[in-house]
Amino acid sequence: MDTKKKKISGKTIFNFIVFALCGFMIVYFCFSKGGLVELINSSQQINIFWLMLAIGAHLLNIVIDAVILHRFLNLSTNGVKITHSIKAALAGQFFCAVTPSSTGGQPMQIMILSHYGVDAGKATSALVQKFLVWQFTLTGYTIAVILLKFNFFAERLSPFLWVMSAIGFIVQAAMIFILILVSFSHKITFRLIKWFCKIGNKLRFIKNPEKTLDKIEQQLVYFHKSNKELSEHKGFLAINYILTIIQMTAIYIVPYCVYRALSPDSTINVGVFDIISAQSFVNMVSSLVPLPGASGAAELSFAGFFSGIFDETTMKSAILIWRTITYYGTIFISAPFSGMGKKKATELVTEMQEDIEEVEEELEIGEKSGE
Repeated sequence: MDTKKKKISGKTIFNFIVFALCGFMIVYFCFSKGGLVELINSSQQINIFWLMLAIGAHLLNIVIDAVILHRFLNLSTNGVKITHSIKAALAGQFFCAVTPSSTGGQPMQIMILSHYGVDAGKATSALVQKFLVWQFTLTGYTIAVILLKFNFFAERLSPFLWVMSAIGFIVQAAMIFILILVSFSHKITFRLIKWFCKIGNKLRFIKNPEKTLDKIEQQLVYFHKSNKELSEHKGFLAINYILTIIQMTAIYIVPYCVYRALSPDSTINVGVFDIISAQSFVNMVSSLVPLPGASGAAELSFAGFFSGIFDETTMKSAILIWRTITYYGTIFISAPFSGMGKKKATELVTEMQEDIEEVEEELEIGEKSGE
C-alpha cells in the first residue's frame, strides 16, 4: 500500500484561491441585495440593444488586437497567415486573463508563432514593439483624461483613490521610460542586463552569467535593429497608433453601454467621455494588483470610480455585466485558442529544449577548437 502523501503545490493553492474569489464575486453580485437577480425580478427593464453594443465593443477590441499583431509580424516576416495571427492573439488574450499581472500572454504567443514557423526572435520583437505602441497610447490617453476631466473626478474621488491613481500613473510613466531605454539605448540596456545577471548569479538563479549574456546580447542587437527599421516606417506606426486608440476606446466604452442598458432614458445625465474617463482610471488602478484579471481590485475600483454614475440599485449588476463581458467573456472566447493541445505544446517545448542543447554543444565545440 502506497503511504506517500502527494504535496499540493503553491501554484495549485493560488489558482484555487483566485477561482474561489471569482466564484464568490459572481454569486455575490448575482444574489445579494441590489444584485442582478433582484434587478431582473424588479419592474426595471434592461435594454438588450445596449447590452449587444457592449459585447460588440469588446469583440472589436479583440479583432483590432489581432490585426495589430498581424501587421507587426508581417513587417519583419513576410507570409504570416492571418489565421495564425488570430490564434496567437486569442491565445495571448487567454493567458493574459488567467496569469498574474498578464505575464503569460506574450510567452505563449511566441511559442505558438514558433510552431507556425515564425522566428522566435522576430516574434519577440514584434510583440515588444506592439506593447510599446500600446503603452505609449495608454499613457497619452491617461494624460488626456487627467487634463480634460480633472474637475469631474476631483468632486467624486476619495483620497485613497487619488493616491492609487497617482501611483498607477507613475508606474505607467516609469514603464514608458524603461521601454524607451530598452528600445533605443543598447549600451544602457546591456549594462542593466549585465547587472541583473550578476545578481541572478549571486542568488543562484543564473548558473552561467557569461553564456546568458551572450545569448541576450544577440537578441538585443536584433531587437534594436528592428526598432531602427520600424522608426523609418512612420505611416505604418501612425496607423497602428490610430488602431490602438480605437481599440482602447472600445474597451473603455463598454461601461457606457452597460450604463445605457441599465438606465431609463429619463435618468441619463452622464456623458460618454465621463464614463470612458472613469474606466481608464479603473484599468490604471486595478493593473497594480498582481492577480489574474486583477480579481477583486477591478470590481472594487469600478465601484469607487463609478459611485457617482451608477446608483445603489444598479451598481452590482453593472459590475457583474461589465466583468462578464470584458473578463469572463474573454476567457470563454479565447479558451479554444489557448494552445495547440497539450500533446503538441509538450512536443514543441521538447523540440525547443533540444535546439537549445544543440546550440550549447556547438558553442562548446567552437570554444574548444578555438583553443
